[in-house]
Amino acid sequence: MLRADEIDALRGAAEELTAPIVDYLIQDLAKRVAKAGQLTATAQYETWKLQELGLSQREIKKRLKKLLKVSNQELRQMLTQSAEAGYSYDLRSLPQVQAIPFRQNEAVQQIVAAAVQLAENDLSNITKTIGMVDPYGRALPLRDAYRSCMDFAFMQISTGATDYNTAIRRATKNLADRGVRWIDYESGVHTSLEAAVRRNVMGGLGLMQKQISQRTHDDLGADGWEIDAHNNSAPDHEPIQGRQYPDAEYQALNSSLVRRIGTLSCGHSAHPIILGVSIPQYSPEELERMRQKNEEGVTYQGKHYTGYEATQRQRRLEASIRRQKRRILVDEAAGDAKKLQTDQIKLQILRQEYSRFSKAAGLRTQLERAEVAKFGWKQAGDADKAAKDYYAEWSKSVGVNSSIKTLAEYYDVKYNDPPRYELLKRYAADVKDGWISPLVRFGGYEALYNRVQNELVGRVTGGGTLITGQSQHFMQRVVGTMFDPGHEGVRRSGVEIESIKSAIFSPTRIDAPRVSKAGIRSVRYIGKSCVVTINPDTGILIQTNPRKE
Repeated sequence: MLRADEIDALRGAAEELTAPIVDYLIQDLAKRVAKAGQLTATAQYETWKLQELGLSQREIKKRLKKLLKVSNQELRQMLTQSAEAGYSYDLRSLPQVQAIPFRQNEAVQQIVAAAVQLAENDLSNITKTIGMVDPYGRALPLRDAYRSCMDFAFMQISTGATDYNTAIRRATKNLADRGVRWIDYESGVHTSLEAAVRRNVMGGLGLMQKQISQRTHDDLGADGWEIDAHNNSAPDHEPIQGRQYPDAEYQALNSSLVRRIGTLSCGHSAHPIILGVSIPQYSPEELERMRQKNEEGVTYQGKHYTGYEATQRQRRLEASIRRQKRRILVDEAAGDAKKLQTDQIKLQILRQEYSRFSKAAGLRTQLERAEVAKFGWKQAGDADKAAKDYYAEWSKSVGVNSSIKTLAEYYDVKYNDPPRYELLKRYAADVKDGWISPLVRFGGYEALYNRVQNELVGRVTGGGTLITGQSQHFMQRVVGTMFDPGHEGVRRSGVEIESIKSAIFSPTRIDAPRVSKAGIRSVRYIGKSCVVTINPDTGILIQTNPRKE
């Protein structure tokens, strides 16, 4: 039997077997598409395409053969080591009997050898039916996918349908997003190469472990099975984990499950026991604590996740990081500097979200799951630098750099100070839309906002209305602008906080309530030097304007 963490590690290792193949093909095709987009004459392109297709297919076959040889070596080692770990675990569950060591057990060695041969054959067969998704969303064999992507780029540019960069982005979009596909040509069904290999390898591993455990069960006189238990179990397995069952009861239970124990489609497996002799690994109290902890889970950004659901979201984030890294590799291969910077920034955002969610959920980060073969230290460093450079440029352009100086400080505000982050987003949007000048700077805007919160909100107006908050438009009018985008560019002078306080708490006049077309009421408070409009029903400060005495 294998433990849950061992099964989890094997599942990741199975996906990584073909990572070098996937990354090589994605980059190779992206480079050729970029070249196709540089050709302008049809005759020139067709000649080049015929040569390129022939060359690419020879190179691919040679490269895949080499990569597959390495994958088979890793696969053989994976199966052998997992077999020994599972066999040793089963023996520890039956300490009262004498057993043959793993290396000397010929029957077990035969099971392992057969499993290795079958797995290698499956891997070889899978790689013979791989393809890629073209710009039209069709999963095609490699040669056809190469032809379709290059034709698309050439036609888009040569006909003037779009510019070079846009054409290359469209032609290569599915390469990173969908990756290399395994195609069942009879049914037309296709899935990612990583998923196909994982399914086959883990299926073979599960069968091998089951055969070894059954052999140990029979040879050593066991009469029952115990299902392993782990934290954050899936709902369908949680009620049965950690319990012991007689042979017949276990077989009936397992046959009734959609996801059977031992197939390694989850973290559970079972080991042979002698009923009444083998001590359960977990007490009922320990199993109940696991269940409660799973149910308690974590609430993140207003959404509750069970422990199991949190692990699944972590897996999805890891997949998103891998996909984003491959987009960066495609950008590099295609020479698309602008999209490269955008994708590098998105990668940093994903990394931050992954770290933050994992910490909130109490889950160990597993960055090895997010690795991509061709994505090394250089790409990681470039992505980090691109994000920092972009933040430095953006923060300066909107007047944030003196208040939130670095990208690290920005992330700290984003993740640890939600109210301030919302205010930052509001300010940045107003600068972008022209309501506020960046010369105001976020520090000045924030100071004015806080004065309103501290000196106005929570107090009662001269008309008896309790002030509860301020609208975004109110702050736009407090600050003022040289060019009002909402009123044909007229100049709007700002309003002093002291003038607003005077108008609200000591008004010279309070107008009768007005009702908008949307049914929202408003009351104008007239002061000596400004007018303030308030919603009398909600207590929200709506807007303010300067007024000549």
